Amino acid sequence: MATYLGRNWTKQELLSIIGDPAQIAGATPFVLADGKSEGVKGIRVDTGGGLAFTVLPGRGMDIAEASFRGRALGFLSGTGITSPAYYEEPGINWLRGFFAGFLTTCGITNAGAPGPDQGRQFGLHGRVSNAGAEDLAIDQEWQDDEYLIRVKGRVREVQALVGENMVLTRRLETRLGAKGFSLHDVIENRGFDEQPLMLLYHCNFGFPLLGPGARVVGPIRGIQARDEQARADRGVEEALIFPAPIPNYQEKVFFLDLAADRQDRTFVGLLNPDVGDGTPLAIVMRFSRRELPTFTEWKNPARGFYVLGLEPGTIVPLGRGALRERGELPTLAGQSSYSLKIDFQVLDTMEEMQALEREAAALREGKAK
Repeated sequence: MATYLGRNWTKQELLSIIGDPAQIAGATPFVLADGKSEGVKGIRVDTGGGLAFTVLPGRGMDIAEASFRGRALGFLSGTGITSPAYYEEPGINWLRGFFAGFLTTCGITNAGAPGPDQGRQFGLHGRVSNAGAEDLAIDQEWQDDEYLIRVKGRVREVQALVGENMVLTRRLETRLGAKGFSLHDVIENRGFDEQPLMLLYHCNFGFPLLGPGARVVGPIRGIQARDEQARADRGVEEALIFPAPIPNYQEKVFFLDLAADRQDRTFVGLLNPDVGDGTPLAIVMRFSRRELPTFTEWKNPARGFYVLGLEPGTIVPLGRGALRERGELPTLAGQSSYSLKIDFQVLDTMEEMQALEREAAALREGKAK
């Protein structure tokens, strides 16, 4: 049944008092028309359950703003949403269009640090986030007493004549009354040569979800610092907690080792027992370690750029050439595909947060089914 205003409804009950489901939930397309965002296509999704988010077909089917009952979940950088026309690939120039948002996808054949690989130079985090989607579809329909909302689009990463021919098809699904949504990605290698498969789901969380007292929770068995900067100032010991903004803070990156259940499912959440007005708020992402075997934490409580990145992926973001040298570069064979799913869920009660912490402990101790 559909959930709305704290109760369950049948389709017949709701349609007897509303003229159109868009009155309480739905997906609405739009086009941005100002500044460097001009021409970028977007879709605003509102579940009617307090959760709303903006999908950007004009930017790789990524997610910009996301909020729950008016409280922001993600982080938006000072670049604002920028059109792919302003994309600069060399070195770290990718950052000039890094609006961050709730989700920035890094990949497909390159993600992580810039640098050379087999005589070719690669910029930071790849090109897929700066590609426009095609075959865009919005599907809103009743299935029995559930009102389902789906958004779908397809993004290409192709090097003409020679090189990769990769396609990512993304489907985002939610429903009336939901406090979460699912992301389904299928990556196809439409070429005939094996290609790197480098995906990093750069999920970026900000104020008020992120604040002093917020902490990362999951079945975390170990924390590895990327470098000396991450180890400095009790970096590893304090990797899972967040302070107030710090002037001139230097980012720290950690790689988390996660336990999983018998189906290889695991999760990571960001919990804040009080976002400033006594309200608890949390976000949880659930996924399979078979599909996304690595997890990166990007901690940056800097004054003016106060953000935490929680990032499941197929790789650690050390760069394509570095991973090849280490023998850790995953690949996708020609004429084959790779599928994955991430479930996002908002928690807004202390009881839900305590249950999540118990679940994390059980997984970590090997007691979960």
